Formats: sequence, C-alpha cells, structure tokens
Amino acid sequence: MRKKYTRILLLEDNMADAGFLREALGELEELNNGGAWLSPHELCDAETLEEALSLLRDVSFDVILADLWVPDSKGLPTFQRLKAAAPQTPLIAMLGAEDPGLTVRLTQEGAQDVLVKHEVDCTPLGRAIRCAMERNRIATGLRRLSVRDELTGLLNLTGFVQLGEPYCRLLRRRGGAAACGFLQVTNLEAVADLAGRHEEEWLLMEIGEMLRRMAMEVDLTAYFGGGRFALLSPERCAVVLHAALRQVGQEISGKALLRGVPLELQIQVAAADLGEANEWQLEMLLDQVEEGLWENRRFEIACESEVQALIQ
Repeated sequence: MRKKYTRILLLEDNMADAGFLREALGELEELNNGGAWLSPHELCDAETLEEALSLLRDVSFDVILADLWVPDSKGLPTFQRLKAAAPQTPLIAMLGAEDPGLTVRLTQEGAQDVLVKHEVDCTPLGRAIRCAMERNRIATGLRRLSVRDELTGLLNLTGFVQLGEPYCRLLRRRGGAAACGFLQVTNLEAVADLAGRHEEEWLLMEIGEMLRRMAMEVDLTAYFGGGRFALLSPERCAVVLHAALRQVGQEISGKALLRGVPLELQIQVAAADLGEANEWQLEMLLDQVEEGLWENRRFEIACESEVQALIQ
C-alpha cells in the first residue's frame, strides 16, 4: 500500500539551521515511536519569502515551518503574507530567541505554534507538527459546520449553498425569477500588504455592511473569502443586480480613498439570471457568475446598454 507522506514547506535562509531541522526530522523517522508523531515526510526548502509564495501557488502543503527573518521579509509581515497565501495550511513560526510579545501576536494572527530554534529537538518538533495539523483539521471542520463568516457576519459558502439550493428549487417550481451576483476585490492581498491587516478587515466589514443595506428582505448575502462577496436575489434580474453591485463597488472605492488606503481598489462585478441556461441549479449558476468575472468588461458593456434601454 502506498504510504501517506506529510508534505512540509520549510522557509529558512540559514543553511545550518535548515540542515539541523532536516536532520531532526530524519532522526524522528528512525525512532521506534517516530511514526506516532509524524508519517514519512517530503521536505521542500525555500530561502526567501517570494520563493515560498511561488511554491505555495503550485503545491499543496500539509504544514509550513517558517523562519520569519529572511532576506526579503522581516518579522510579522512574513507570517501575514504566508498566511494570506495559504490560509487553510497550518503554519508554525520559528524564532531565533524567546519573544513573548511576538509569540502572542503570532498566535492571535493564526499561528498553530511558535518554536524557538535552539530548543527544537526531533520528538518535540514532530509533536508540534502533528498537533498543529490536528488542531487545524478540527478548526477546519468547525468552520464548515458554521454557516456564517465571523468577520462580516454574512453567510459563508456553506450557509449560502444550504439556503440557496432550496431557494432555487422553489423558484423553479413557482416559475419565479432570480439572479446571483458577485463582487470581488481582486487586489485584497495588496491592501493587506501595504495598509495592514486592520485595513483589510475594515474593507471587508464595510462591504458586508453595504451589501446588507442594499439587499432586500428575501435576498441571501454571503462572503466566500478571498475578497469575494455573493448575493442571490429573487426580486432582481441580472442587469439590475449588476448595476447595484457596481454602485457598491464605486462607493467603497470612494470610502477607501477618503480613509487614506494607499492604493486604488480593483473591484470586479458579475451577475447571471437563474433559469434554463443553468438548469435552475445553484452550483451551475455560481459557475456562470464566476465566468462573468473573467469576462467582466464585456459583461459590463452589455449591462450598461441594457440599463440605458430600460431607462429610456
């Protein structure tokens, strides 16, 4: 039977430290009880943050071990960029010396563990990796059970699908109309990098509140993560919903400018009608709206023409 490997990304620019960690993991596999803490592993090395981010775009890792002081990034921002690039991957930060303040901050930011390099040994390292993976697995399961996003208070993807699928079936039986729209901040990661995590959170909460205000009583509003918001409206067609979401995009861009966010927000909007084109199924409708984001400009031009026709 094929063995299951634990795929580990190691961000470390000090060759001696990297070699020590590699040896510690190798010794763990040789111990009689080593398999209790860590299955056979594959270790992938990165010496800079950009190299690590590039690997995360191409490879799915089970855990990340990260020295936060590397040539192209120092301290907390290193952790924040790694976490933003792989939010579902457990991340263990490694410090050169004990730092209680930074340790608490890293834990608040989502670190599964914080290790001091010179205190690391093979069994404690294996235990830390295994426990980090298990805590992350449990937390992921709990998030899936929840139907609301903690930050915005809107439905998450699970809640949106659970409520939206029966909605679509009911509309099909009754012959009613509905539309689904997406609003996405495509440079959300840049906002966090340049303005800080607090500005990213302000932006997401503000958009969530604006969507609540523009939504009708029967609408479903959600935040899917990654700067992407969704709205399912039985009272509006795609053209009208698209125009309403564009207005939200323009308003939040203006608010961000007045607040002093140091870059222009890049916002895309798309919408599609529920109907025969997507077989009255929410999953197909979401796929159709997703395609609209990629063909955003062409869709916007068509909607602008239809809105002008409705006005006239």
